Amino acid sequence: MTLFRNIITEIQSTTYTTHNLYMYPAKFIPQVVRYVINEYTTTNSWLFDPFGGYGTVAIEATLTNRNAILWDLNPMTRLLVEASTYTEPISLKDMYIDFNHTEPFHPRYTNIKYWHPKEFYNVLSKAWGYWHKNVDRKLKPITAIPLLKVTRYFSYSDEKIPKLHRSKRAEEKVKTLLNTNWKDKIEKMYWNQARKTIEKIRDYQKRKPTKTEIIVEASDEKIFTNTTTIVDSTKHKLQREVETMITSPPYLQAQEYIRSFKLELAWLGFSEHFITTLIKHEIPYNNIREGYISSKTYETIKREIEKLRHEKLLELYTSYFNSIAKTLNNINEKITDTIAILVSQTRAKNITIQTDKILVEHLEHLGWKHEKTLTDTIARHRIFKLKNERIQTEQLIITRRQKK
Repeated sequence: MTLFRNIITEIQSTTYTTHNLYMYPAKFIPQVVRYVINEYTTTNSWLFDPFGGYGTVAIEATLTNRNAILWDLNPMTRLLVEASTYTEPISLKDMYIDFNHTEPFHPRYTNIKYWHPKEFYNVLSKAWGYWHKNVDRKLKPITAIPLLKVTRYFSYSDEKIPKLHRSKRAEEKVKTLLNTNWKDKIEKMYWNQARKTIEKIRDYQKRKPTKTEIIVEASDEKIFTNTTTIVDSTKHKLQREVETMITSPPYLQAQEYIRSFKLELAWLGFSEHFITTLIKHEIPYNNIREGYISSKTYETIKREIEKLRHEKLLELYTSYFNSIAKTLNNINEKITDTIAILVSQTRAKNITIQTDKILVEHLEHLGWKHEKTLTDTIARHRIFKLKNERIQTEQLIITRRQKK
C-alpha cells in the first residue's frame, strides 16, 4: 500500500495553498500529481490532463516549473485555474462587490427561483449584476470564488452534498436565515470569504510559482456572438506533443460534474440550453457505445454484468470504459514518454470492476509498457455514490512509451 501523503513530504496537506479555493467533488490530490512530476518529468516539460477538473495539475505545474495543458467539459475549470494560479498583487479593495447595484443580473435558467427564496434572489441578482458589468476581467475569477460560496449558501441547495440537491436541512437553514438580519449576513459572509481567498492566493504567490505556460481548454458560450465551444475529451484534438499525461478520469459512479455546478454556471452567465448540452456530453449520457476498448478483463466483467440483466449498469459500464478508451485513442500519438492515470476499483452488484487492469490492458494494446501500479488509501473524498458501490482505494497506473 502506498500513501502519497507520506511519500510527498514537501506538501503539507491535500488542501495546501490554492488547492481548495472552492469545492470540487472527487478532486485529484496534489501529492499524486507531485509524485508523477518528481519521478517522471523534468523542468520545462509539458504535462497534459484531459480531465482537468479543479485544475490540480495546473497549480502543481506552476509550482514545479512545468508547462501544462488541461481540458475539461466544465467551464468552471477555467475559472478555478485562473483564480488558483493568480500571480499579480491582490488586496481586499480589489474584491469589491456592490450588493445594491442598480442593474441586477437574471440567470437564463428556468428553475433559478426554485433554488433561492425571492428575498435572497433579489440581493444576489444585484451583486451578480455588479460582477458581470463592473468587475475587471482579470479579477472576475477571484471575486467569483467568495460570491459563488455566498450564492450557494443562501439557497435551498444543501452545501454538505456536492451534487446540487434541495434538502429539508437546507430548507430549514433558509427558514432560519429569513428570520435574522440576513442582508448583513450575506455581505459579511462575502467579505470573510474574500479575505480567505486572498490569504490562499498570497500563500500560493509566496511559493514562487514560475511563469510557465498553462493552457486551459474548457467549454464556453459566447452570448454576443452566439457561439459555443464544447470540450469533449473523446473528440477534442491535442495540438502539440507533450511528454507526460497525468489525469484522474471521472469515477465510474461519479460522473455528474455539470449537474453539480448548474447553479454556479447559471449565475456565471451560462444559459440553461448550454448547460443541458454539456450534460449530454457527460459519461454516461454521451452515447458512446462499443468498439473503442481492447481488454480481455473488460469483456469478462461485461459478461458478468450481462448475466445480471441490469440494463442501466451495463449501459454505464460500456459507455464509461469506451469513453475513456476513445480519449486515450484520440491523444495516444501526442504523448511521448509517460501516461499516469489515477483510477479506482469499484464494486457494483457484488462484481469487482477492475478499472486499473482494464486500462492497463488497453494501453498495452496501444503500445505502452506497464511499469507499475501504486495503490493509495482514500482518506476522504466528496463523491457521488450509487447504491451498493464503495471505494476505499485508488490505483495510480504508470505506463511508459515503448522505444522503437
